[in-house]
Amino acid sequence: MKFQRSWLRITFTAWLLFAGMSILRGSAPVRGQGEDNCSACHRQQKDSSVVAIFKTSTHGRVGITCDRCHGGDPSQAEKHKAHAEHLVAKPDTAGTLEMCGRCHRQPLEFFKGSRHVAARPNAPRLDCVECHGVHAIGAYSESFRWTQFCAGCHGLEYLPALPSPFQEMLALADDLNDGLHRLEQKGEVKPQLMQHRKEIRHMISELVHKTDSKGGVEAIPRVLELGATLKQQIAEKEKQ
Repeated sequence: MKFQRSWLRITFTAWLLFAGMSILRGSAPVRGQGEDNCSACHRQQKDSSVVAIFKTSTHGRVGITCDRCHGGDPSQAEKHKAHAEHLVAKPDTAGTLEMCGRCHRQPLEFFKGSRHVAARPNAPRLDCVECHGVHAIGAYSESFRWTQFCAGCHGLEYLPALPSPFQEMLALADDLNDGLHRLEQKGEVKPQLMQHRKEIRHMISELVHKTDSKGGVEAIPRVLELGATLKQQIAEKEKQ
């Protein structure tokens, strides 16, 4: 009996320790697998949808975390500590250009010399997020079309419509996005197809960020040629 009572005390003490550790674990910030404290905290805020949107973006898919753009310290669970490291929550236009330009230096240099930047000081001008979005970069909805998006300014009251070659190039970009998205849903996207699309995107990016209409008319036929080849490859893959 004495042995049984001792064993019961040991078992009960171990249970208390285990329960106490479980309670302590429950009081710590909840984090998903591979998730930083920025995401863990903002999932519980009114803007929780931002976290879900970001996870589907190009940046989210390659593992870029909030602090790469906004600053702060994602290793901290307390708000004032997490926000202490030069946090920039909502940058203005100049801040946005600086933020995006840390990684996208060449597009930024092209953009600064383009017609999308206002010639007069302090005049309204575009920045990166006006065209690419903020947290959903690269995760456009199925209904999104570059042809329609750019026509939201070009072809209205103050701006002439884009030249036909540019419109054809934007339509090509939409077609490639649609085709690769269909393959992606079937799990059949090949790395070489994505690489080809990346090369075409880079060529389009140079023309658009420079707003180079003259050089664009000369360069677009090559873009269309490469795009037609990729569209054919996508179509053949869909038939398999």
